[in-house]
Amino acid sequence: MSLQECLARRKDCSGKGRVLNLAEIQNICKSTHQAISSKTLFVVLPEGADYEAGIYTYNEKGLNLLTSKAKTKYTMELYPELIRKESLELTDLIDLGLAWQYLSLKAESIGLGVSQRARGPKGINKQVNKATNTVHQFLYSVAVRERDRAGLIEDTREPLSIQPEEGTIILNTPECYKNRAIYEKKYKGTPIDSAIYDRVEKKAPDYSSLYELSQLLWACQGENDHATHGNRDGLEKNGYGRVHATGCAGYAVYPLVLVEELANLPKGAYWYNPVGFSGLNRWLSVEGEKKYDHLLHQFSTDNSTSSLLDEFKLNVSHFAIILCIDRKKPCAGFAHSKIGKLVMNTKYWAEVEAGMALAGLQLQANALGLKWKKVVFPNPDYPKYRNTFNLELLEQSINQRGTSIMNRAKNEKLSLKGHLIPTVLFSI
Repeated sequence: MSLQECLARRKDCSGKGRVLNLAEIQNICKSTHQAISSKTLFVVLPEGADYEAGIYTYNEKGLNLLTSKAKTKYTMELYPELIRKESLELTDLIDLGLAWQYLSLKAESIGLGVSQRARGPKGINKQVNKATNTVHQFLYSVAVRERDRAGLIEDTREPLSIQPEEGTIILNTPECYKNRAIYEKKYKGTPIDSAIYDRVEKKAPDYSSLYELSQLLWACQGENDHATHGNRDGLEKNGYGRVHATGCAGYAVYPLVLVEELANLPKGAYWYNPVGFSGLNRWLSVEGEKKYDHLLHQFSTDNSTSSLLDEFKLNVSHFAIILCIDRKKPCAGFAHSKIGKLVMNTKYWAEVEAGMALAGLQLQANALGLKWKKVVFPNPDYPKYRNTFNLELLEQSINQRGTSIMNRAKNEKLSLKGHLIPTVLFSI
């Protein structure tokens, strides 16, 4: 299966799952470990035909049994190494999100699904810490399960007829949706394993069009499946939504695009709007042409690229993407309260989600044959960034747009609750 198909079909899944053979488990671990090769993965397995139940470690030495005193009822559970600290580093949380997204897409490619469950795995923590004599802090339970969701659902409504206002740029349609290719099973794309392992610069970026930027942003933070108009609750309950897990569609990540010289875009700062004009996945009719509903909004003529060169020694000659997060509203879906108690543990979720979004950028850049660079902000709460990247103006633009969405969902969550924090800078 291609990377793009995996992104378009990615859904949270339920069910216990089937037992895998050892080769399949090693294949999943190998591709997941590629995202964070400097760390160890902890894998919890049920009883299999060629392995025993228990907690295993996976690193450059392969898969090794750590303890047989724990097991899972799911296909497997996986936890990237995370050492307990008074305050977890942003780089550790980004790595966590990277691993989860690589795991999710690889599991999808072999017909399985992944669900990120809200509560910390206390039992697994206890067993691992006892066996390793180290204090780990696994934040959430991550289980590989049997897929039990329906296939892709196409939006068949008549597209909205739109005349974009000044400063709004409609991006290219994601490649897999063009000419209904993914629905007719005619889309090939880049094999998922090639995107994961073959990080080779094959061509120079094409800065004369928005094609590559469009594909990168969709893979980073776009939406999948076209269904349940006007009711995002229904969308979430059926497992549809983003190309990565979002904490019940909480929209914690906001990609900021700094443009120096790209196609015919005016120099300045833009934010990516994956839900477009309607607030739900659907198509648009613009001057008679059918387009996928995802946009860029310009909010400033100051692109701040000179400060990136000064601070990170990074020369941004064309464009850069900064993943900003809203920590105060990382989750806002249907399953966050039960009898007055919070079900979803929201601590660190926004940072982890930024890692998932970064994984989409990395993998799509690999698929496009582009060499990329990333910088994790060493001090994301540094007050200077508020002015450097015009974040207050960005927040105003996002909130203003959130109030003017057509076909608003019943539980709309497009506005910000807190200040945006920059987490990762990505450039090609």
